[in-house]
Amino acid sequence: MFESTEEIRHVLQSAGVVDTHYHVGPELLVRRYDVKTLADVAAPFGATLVLKNHTYPTTPLAALARARFGANFFGGVVLNKFVGGLNPAAVEGAMSGNRAKVDDPATDTSPVVVWMPTVHSVAHLELHGFSFDPRWSGCCTHGHEPTHPHPENSEPEAPVVAFAGGVRPTPELIATLEAIAQHGCILATGHLSGAEVKRLVPLAVEMGIHRVILTHPHHPAINLSDEDQRELTRFPQVFAEHCFAIHTQDGVALDAFASAIRMTGPEKVLLSTDFGQVNSDPFPEGTVRYAAELAAKLDGSISRSEFIAMFCENGRRALNTAKNS
Repeated sequence: MFESTEEIRHVLQSAGVVDTHYHVGPELLVRRYDVKTLADVAAPFGATLVLKNHTYPTTPLAALARARFGANFFGGVVLNKFVGGLNPAAVEGAMSGNRAKVDDPATDTSPVVVWMPTVHSVAHLELHGFSFDPRWSGCCTHGHEPTHPHPENSEPEAPVVAFAGGVRPTPELIATLEAIAQHGCILATGHLSGAEVKRLVPLAVEMGIHRVILTHPHHPAINLSDEDQRELTRFPQVFAEHCFAIHTQDGVALDAFASAIRMTGPEKVLLSTDFGQVNSDPFPEGTVRYAAELAAKLDGSISRSEFIAMFCENGRRALNTAKNS
């Protein structure tokens, strides 16, 4: 599909990379970039990034980057306990920060992503037994995790519950989805379990949410099958996001990504890195590496233009935004 990594880099830069999942600090754990240092590397590449932080809204950081640093960044909020879990006020708060001009009372038209709970989801806490994965701080790599990442006598963390008994949507979830629809935000499924995601997506579509992103469906806490992804992406509003960190951090084989892409078709797929960890590749090297490694798995299965679209144009369609010039 490509002759060299330099060719990949050139093609991606020309097409305009869109990464819908990029972590920025400061946070409760160390990160590679703050918003200025990330803008310094992303803006010259002409990339569009959606900034994610597990503890607070990133819309003000993204707006600052658009206004002051020449970077095409968008923001959002993750509905963990740090912002009160599932609640409409967290959505409204994120929207209030979506203003590049602080003296203008109107919010920007830039997209805002609202993630379901991640480190405080039921599935995440059941899998790990704690919120923040120590690998995210660069302390270890897949297969070399600490035996006791948290003190043995630490109290179990209470989750943010989206579906009571894993079945019935909570009143908090319904109210939050109403706010997402009202404000025209994009819903991302976070670290909800596969079973919860399969309940959430039809509900969100029914409630008028215009865009849904299936957050890294191969994450061990989620485990959506290829068939599940195919069924969910049949909704016109839904895109599947395959993140490189699920391979580099969690050890999921890229063959799994390739299999899912063949099942759903590439037109509803977003290829993002989920990078920003101190032990992950810097930008844009991580994106170029992802493209090089995944291209080898998909060569002969999809066209070159379809492959590039998963890194670029599909993201613009998912975010309903134009190419960054």
